Amino acid sequence: MKLIVGLLLAALTFAAVRASACSAMGLILAQPAPYFQTGGTMKDTFNVTVFGNTTQGACNYFLTFDYGSSNSYTNRSAKKGSDVWPYQISADNAGLQILKKFPEVNSCSDVICDKLQGNTFYNTKTSSYTVAFNTANDWRSAGTYLDTVTVRLYQGNTSNYTLVASQAFLLTFGSHKKADLSVVSSGGAFDLSKTTHTINFGNNLTTGAQGTADVIVKYNSGYNLYAWSDNGGKLKQVNGTDTIDYTFKINGTTYAIPWWTQIATQTGTSPASGLVNPVTIIIGNTSGKAQGSYSDTINLTIQSSQ
Repeated sequence: MKLIVGLLLAALTFAAVRASACSAMGLILAQPAPYFQTGGTMKDTFNVTVFGNTTQGACNYFLTFDYGSSNSYTNRSAKKGSDVWPYQISADNAGLQILKKFPEVNSCSDVICDKLQGNTFYNTKTSSYTVAFNTANDWRSAGTYLDTVTVRLYQGNTSNYTLVASQAFLLTFGSHKKADLSVVSSGGAFDLSKTTHTINFGNNLTTGAQGTADVIVKYNSGYNLYAWSDNGGKLKQVNGTDTIDYTFKINGTTYAIPWWTQIATQTGTSPASGLVNPVTIIIGNTSGKAQGSYSDTINLTIQSSQ
């Protein structure tokens, strides 16, 4: 009977020694508060260092990353009032290993798993993680977006663990005022590289002939759109002096554009695909005009309005 008790005591003592391995653990987020901005850094990689006393032996650990003000890792986003800017946190630069928190954690593919080796009074291990803000729509509402993320350190593995430390960091994202335009064929899609477009009447430059195009604008703090004509709102004969009047319409409204003229305005933010402004050019009276080629250039400028 005494022998049995002694064996039980030995087993309990051994378990207690194992449990005390890797004591005084903590984590350090070494970088300053991450700051991101449109027109600048949209993705960056940072370090997190885990430390502990491993004189009693090595230990496994893992790190989870919470969802800030969001309710799932799938919709992580920084907030500005009711406006959101999505971002994601991953263990790899490519954004394939998304970092999560419980109860979504199932294995080391959902967290940062590592190990502190034994026999050292103060041991450290550094791992990296990447924060990437969504670049699919740079024209979300202008302003400062914020979110606070908590990193938690657990000793053990993802099926048998103890929470030992946590630390939070603030994410700041600056969405600068932005207004852009694209000039395309009617029905075309926004393309930031397409800022010129030719309406070619060919041999159909007759009285009442019409040509169309779309001016698509994207903006995040309202916009004002201005237009002016190189030839005072007239088609001018190439290598000649004759001119032909034309009517310029945008969104169904006629504007005279011999000088800098505001032709459209809006507040707020544009749809993700851009706001379409249909343009129509109607040729005036061509009677008695010399044969030849005629042209004019309409210049467009867009500015934020808020």
